[in-house]
Amino acid sequence: MAIVNVVEVRKEFADRVLFSNISFEIGPRDHIGLIGVNGCGKSTLIQMIQGRIRPDAGHISISSQCTVACVEQLPTLGEDVTLYDFVLQAHEELLTWDRELNEISRRLETAEEGERHRLIDRQYRLMERFEREGGLTFRNMTRSALLGLGFSEEELERPIVRFSGGQVAKAMLARAILRRADLLLLDEPTNNLDVAAICYLQEFLSSYKGAYVLVSHDRAFLDASVNRVLELENGHLIATRGNYTRHVELKMDEREIAARRYQQTMKEIKRIEGIIAQQRRWNQARNYVTIASKEKQIERLKEGLVAPEKDPAAIHFHFRGTEPSGNEIIDVKDLGVSYGEKKVFEHGNLLIWKGQTVCLVGANGCGKSTFLKVLTGQLPPTEGYFRLGAGVRLGYFQQNTDSLTPENTILEEMQDAFPHALEGELRNYLGAFLFRGDDIYKRIGALSGGERARIKLLQLVLSGANVLLLDEPTNHFDIASCEVLERALEFFGGTILVVTHDRYLVERIADRVVLLEKDGFVEPEEDEESVFDRLKTRPIQKQEKPSGDTRDNYYLRQKEAKAALAAAKQEISRTERAIEDNEKAQSRTEADIAAAERQGNFEEMQRLCIALGQLQSEESRLYEALERAEKEKTLLEKEGEE
Repeated sequence: MAIVNVVEVRKEFADRVLFSNISFEIGPRDHIGLIGVNGCGKSTLIQMIQGRIRPDAGHISISSQCTVACVEQLPTLGEDVTLYDFVLQAHEELLTWDRELNEISRRLETAEEGERHRLIDRQYRLMERFEREGGLTFRNMTRSALLGLGFSEEELERPIVRFSGGQVAKAMLARAILRRADLLLLDEPTNNLDVAAICYLQEFLSSYKGAYVLVSHDRAFLDASVNRVLELENGHLIATRGNYTRHVELKMDEREIAARRYQQTMKEIKRIEGIIAQQRRWNQARNYVTIASKEKQIERLKEGLVAPEKDPAAIHFHFRGTEPSGNEIIDVKDLGVSYGEKKVFEHGNLLIWKGQTVCLVGANGCGKSTFLKVLTGQLPPTEGYFRLGAGVRLGYFQQNTDSLTPENTILEEMQDAFPHALEGELRNYLGAFLFRGDDIYKRIGALSGGERARIKLLQLVLSGANVLLLDEPTNHFDIASCEVLERALEFFGGTILVVTHDRYLVERIADRVVLLEKDGFVEPEEDEESVFDRLKTRPIQKQEKPSGDTRDNYYLRQKEAKAALAAAKQEISRTERAIEDNEKAQSRTEADIAAAERQGNFEEMQRLCIALGQLQSEESRLYEALERAEKEKTLLEKEGEE
């Protein structure tokens, strides 16, 4: 039985329809991922389920027995409310019973005989219910949840008003998940969490006995946490069973079938139109009977004709060609940073080579963003030093967008950053980043966090940097934009140092994963299965300081590059052969489809269309692999010349 029913819901703002005719149910054990591009209405739909926003059409009904919890806005609190006490309020009913039990115990000390029997009876019945509902463990559960989300024991007793916005968001999340509601609503819960906290939340949700709706762009988190996916796309809802990866597969299969069906129908319409044209040329009475019949046939075909939907608009770009640099890009020696008496980290030693993509991970507050600020000269180190290599040109993408001028329009902001660029050229670039028409005259101060992040990314793309420093680059982007960014980073010709908690991004682009701890940079061993499982559960060996033979080792590795170059050439040959075999298989399948069409075997046609779609997807993957192999070959050849 469903606990929530959403029936033909419609919502619009001003003259824009967010979505219409949205219908779905939420069952008592459904773990739902709600996805879609930025601005499609995900958060609006969550607020409609909460009852904070009313639909313009349709209705949403929630079972009277269903309790709903969400990450609400922080209420006004006094200075004396600690983090622990604030989150403990998630157990409001248990706290009420606990206070009553204490009051009963106090009154029993002085109660007379008749009153005493009544109090003991009430105490017995209340204690039984208190224990059954978790009254003996809820305080420990609260403490464990806060520690699991990354708070320290000392922080539990600190007033909540003294915490940062990100920490308050984590406290709100802890309070929501501890309420044991029948339905939990989570809107981008991983945005302010580090790796350990994300893993804790993932484990909590995997064993959650109620239902939840999770808005997220973290694909690894979605894969591990949901059994249904709802995607808002072009104002409609696409619903599938399974995790995010399964959703993508089913969606692609369905689109391939729909596209093939559309193409076959259009082909049939053109064939019949050819017959009609021929009949008209013959100009006999019986020919006009045939013409009328064929025209009705076309009308029937057009009635069932549905054009495949276009993918929602997404940014599209690639980084400009990079200027050459030396082999050693960033050399860090005994680096340390302090704020007053508080040491953020110390004894940092790190050497990054040309062409590497290094992902820097660690707990919130360990100094990852601080380290990038040191490298860009915004903050001086308090001990040690670092050196940038010859020809290094840094490009910096920061989490916050404080460097943008709120009073500027989008176009003015870009003109200030690139004064020599032509306005038409800037308009084209802005269009590629989804700022089109009059959008370019919007004030920076009126933009969403995602829109400001797109401007910062565009400025980075146009900077011509050959070394990218990226601080949580996927935080404000939807899944489609994250995938575009990842592809651009994969084919970037320079060096990348990225601070991220995005496991999907790390697995896709990282050459090295470095952990920042209080006593410096450490690197995990290379023979372990999962980077993030390792970082969460196993001790990591401290990275050795660069010794005098580091450069010798590097040039010894240059000899190994010859073998790598030969391997890259072999990979290119293998991939080209696979592409050729794939093209032949596609030709055979298309011929089989045509034969099945002539025979009227539509079931076989559908099977063959699915097979053809899989071959075409494999062809795309092979061309991407070929592009990567050719890029690797070019890079190795350049390094050999140096």
